[in-house]
Amino acid sequence: MVVRPHDSGKGSLKHVRPDTIGHARAHTVSRGADFKHLTHGTVARGIHLDRQYDLYHKGDVARRLDMYHPKHHPGPPRGHAHLPGVGHPIGYVPHHIYRGRISPVYRRSGFSFSFAYFGPGYYLSFGLGDGPSYWYPHWDPWVRWSWYHHCRPVWDPRPLWCRPVVYVPARTWVWWEVPVWTPMPMVASGTWVDVPPVVVPPAQSDLQLLAVRFVDPGHPDEKLGPRYRVWIRNNSNQEITQPFDVLLLAGNDEKLAAELPRAGARIVSIGPNQTQAVDIRLPFDAMQIGRDAQGKPVPFSTLHVLVDANREIQETSEVNNGTRLTADLVLPVDPAAFEIEPKSVRPGGQVLLAGEGLGPAPGKVLVHLGGIEMEAEILGWYDLGVRFTAPNLPVAGPTQAEVIILRADGTATNPIALSLDPAAPEAIPVPAPVAPANP
Repeated sequence: MVVRPHDSGKGSLKHVRPDTIGHARAHTVSRGADFKHLTHGTVARGIHLDRQYDLYHKGDVARRLDMYHPKHHPGPPRGHAHLPGVGHPIGYVPHHIYRGRISPVYRRSGFSFSFAYFGPGYYLSFGLGDGPSYWYPHWDPWVRWSWYHHCRPVWDPRPLWCRPVVYVPARTWVWWEVPVWTPMPMVASGTWVDVPPVVVPPAQSDLQLLAVRFVDPGHPDEKLGPRYRVWIRNNSNQEITQPFDVLLLAGNDEKLAAELPRAGARIVSIGPNQTQAVDIRLPFDAMQIGRDAQGKPVPFSTLHVLVDANREIQETSEVNNGTRLTADLVLPVDPAAFEIEPKSVRPGGQVLLAGEGLGPAPGKVLVHLGGIEMEAEILGWYDLGVRFTAPNLPVAGPTQAEVIILRADGTATNPIALSLDPAAPEAIPVPAPVAPANP
């Protein structure tokens, strides 16, 4: 798959259509962009939306602003009642949860109770006490639509356009004794922002693993494992044209074995001092690699990441080519909005938004219209999409609004345009899911 270059553009804020430009960075918030009108609302001020957009030209916003908090919440106190269909205790609001307006049938109409969600450990736990707090959404039309608008396999966060690179799958690995890896930059799962350059002698090569991020959990219905994004950098002053593999292996301990569930990508080339990123989805076997006390399958706990996994590049050092992380230390990608459907909706109608990095826990849907910040009711939510109700306002004709999704930790997506039009078709874009029987 060839990813075409894309100009990030200047001027006002706008969204990116990955189905037309490949895997471009969705945060197309350029320096000097006109976004002040979006940052004056009460919620926007509380999450420092102006500061978030100032940092988007480099990325890794949640880490740089310390928006995430890598600990499970202890759960609701005993004796608290729960809201019908929401599972959240009345009068109990966990710290750092930006809980939006949620439909009372949100949980029983939109999610499967058959499969627990296994994502990064930083997501706050609430709703069921000692049990799992999140479920995979039903693989219904709104979920399927969101998957059609997912990010393509490669993107480069600096600068903000796509690189002409082709990645093909790479899954073969011959075991070798890896060295003791150097720590990742800044945090356990690294960063690609403002990492000091590594000095490499002329005519020599060095590849460096910069960061690993969680993108989405996959889906049991479709036998899809979790997807991760891996950033690598060529520290050399010359292009590396020898192809090499970037590989992920899923295990339950520190031992690295060739038979572990694995997936990877083959990098054809990387330019001098260039940073590239690649998306890799583990096989579904990684989600049932072990067994619990009751004999039920459990997901992997340790993620191994190898750059130049089969040692095809002669490097000055290999200790910065890999890492071993417990799965809960892998931070998520920043949230991004890609596409919205329909683009014109009647007031009070249903809207679907496709994106990534939104998290399993519902946050907030902000709609900006005429200088007013409003919250929309959430009908469905997961890492790659949100289903919500457009504000029911008495508009006389087509009226332009902007939608911003806030993840549960307060990190915001880029804004995406939506038109409220009383003359828009009445039909919702996809059928609403049928509520399953109580588990």
